[in-house]
Amino acid sequence: MAGTLSSAAALASAASPDRIVLITGSNKGIGKEIARAIGSLPDHTAVLACRDAQLGAAAAAELAADGCSVAFSRLDLTDAASIAATRDYVEVSFGRLDALVNNAAICFNDPTLYGKVPHTPFEQQARLTVETNYFGSLAVTEAMLPLLRRSRASPRVVNVASAAGRLRGSPAIQRAISDPALTVAALGALMESFVSAAEEGTHLDAGWPNTCYGVSKLGLIALTRVMARDEAAAATPDGLAVSFASVDPGFCATDQNNNQGHVPAAQGATTAATLAAAGDQGGGAGMSGRHFYEGREMSWTYGVPLA
Repeated sequence: MAGTLSSAAALASAASPDRIVLITGSNKGIGKEIARAIGSLPDHTAVLACRDAQLGAAAAAELAADGCSVAFSRLDLTDAASIAATRDYVEVSFGRLDALVNNAAICFNDPTLYGKVPHTPFEQQARLTVETNYFGSLAVTEAMLPLLRRSRASPRVVNVASAAGRLRGSPAIQRAISDPALTVAALGALMESFVSAAEEGTHLDAGWPNTCYGVSKLGLIALTRVMARDEAAAATPDGLAVSFASVDPGFCATDQNNNQGHVPAAQGATTAATLAAAGDQGGGAGMSGRHFYEGREMSWTYGVPLA
């Protein structure tokens, strides 16, 4: 299942005893705290993958000065070349990947990067939000899966989601997106249908929630379930299946909400970091496809019965 390592990658893997964890969007906020938690553990290295090279390098330098084992690579969820370059960097440097934390995301709440303009109409938010948060995270995951399959123990993907992505919408939308037989292709089509409806101003009539960020995270939680199922089905007896989990970090105080959240970013990072780390406390195949909040499994409906 792991395939054949190139000679350079084989040498790198032999020289890299640490557990290698890649965290996207890790120059600040929750992502940076996940990187800090991982990089401070014995025999762990956190690879910061950030859109802004200057900010990412600065964050890596700060964590290294604090004693963390870290590395850095520029990665933009909307830039396929940067995703490929980060994959190549990890392969050459370490020969494998042990865990991927998909943390990077955008939200049009002021005063975030995409919220600096006075107002962005809803229909203009949809495509960029979904293409970044959902399709970008999917692209990173697909690029890193071959390296995760080379892991020596408990390869994992941890998707940082949100309560905004709880299972909701019309009964038809809920049934479609939670269908046990849902495929990645069909899920992508559902995400595209939301974007098209939002751009036309008909998303409410179509049964979608009135939130671009929430729908992107709804898709990410659904993707966790779909890829967990597919990976388990494809696993060979002598191979390690990659496990998948989604995490709600809570309403954390970050730039994304102008620091209005009531949960410190370091606290919000704890569950994602624990799931990505080595050891039984990080979960594994038995937790694959599940959704977590504050260290415990959380129903995707957040306690609201399906309609």
